[in-house]
This record gives sequence, structure tokens and C-alpha cells, in this order.
Amino acid sequence: MDKDTQNDKLLKDFGIDAFTFADSVQELLDQFAQIRLHTGLCIDGPQMSFLEEFLYQREAKRLEAKTQAITLRSDVAALRRQCDHETKDVNRLESFLEDAQKLATSTDDFEKKKAGHEKNHEVVRKKLVSRAYEHGIGRGSSGNKSMTRLQESLPSVPDDINLDELIANVRLLEEEDAGR
Repeated sequence: MDKDTQNDKLLKDFGIDAFTFADSVQELLDQFAQIRLHTGLCIDGPQMSFLEEFLYQREAKRLEAKTQAITLRSDVAALRRQCDHETKDVNRLESFLEDAQKLATSTDDFEKKKAGHEKNHEVVRKKLVSRAYEHGIGRGSSGNKSMTRLQESLPSVPDDINLDELIANVRLLEEEDAGR
């Protein structure tokens, strides 16, 4: 058995682990290992294998921690960019929702408007029919055909209603009445 293995075995047998030493002892060991590393100090003895192992383990842990810190910083930066992108999307969607709600009509308002349009449609239809009778469109056999054509040309309630056209027709009829 070589000296390094024998030395490590003795340390284990006595329950000594360099990583369980008090902070001050670990600091001294670390300083010694750093001095030896930087100066090339060479001390022969069985304790050197233990110190070298300690130095290498410390350096490995330091490098591993440094690598992990770099990786974590990169991950944090990527997550921040993703969070910013998601925040922009959320803001855009909230703005869209607000605009849509401003433009949307509630069901009650829609039903009220629909009922009002249907009522106005019936009033306009009745006025047109009564004006047609006043002008003789509905009288006689040819008048019935004209009246039927007039009623067929009027839009039904469920169909699309062109209010501008209806208003123009009413105004024309009123102008004809005023001219007589």
C-alpha cells in the first residue's frame, strides 16, 4: 500500500474529514494549499496527498459553483426576456379586451334597440301603406297590384333594414303630399 492511500485510510479510521473542520482550520488549509499552488512549495510527507486532494476538491467545487452561477445568470436573463415578452402580450390582450368591451353592446341594450327598430319599422310601414292608399295606389284592381308590389318591396322585420332608403321614400312621399 502506498503512502497516500495509507494516509487517507488513517484519516478515515480516525473519522477526520477536511470538510468538517472548523472554518478557521479550513481557512488555514485553504491558505496553505493556495501558497503551495502559487509558489510550487514542495514538502515531502504523507500529509501532502491529503492537502493536494483537499486543494483539488476545493478548486473543483469553486469552478463548479462558478459554472453554475454563469448558467443560472443566463437562465435568469432568458426568463426575464420571456417575462417581458409575456407582459407585452398580456398588455396587448387587455387593451384589446377593453376596446372590445367598449364596442360591445350588452344583450339588454341590443334587445331594446332591436325592439325600437321593429317598432319604427312597423310605424314607417303603416305610414307608407296609408300614404299609398291616400294616393290611390291601393284602390281598384290595378291599385291592388301596386299595393301588393309596394308591400313586397318593403323589407320584412327579420331581414336587413336599409333605414336610409326608407327615410328617403318617406320624404319623397311627404314632398309629393306637400306639392298637391
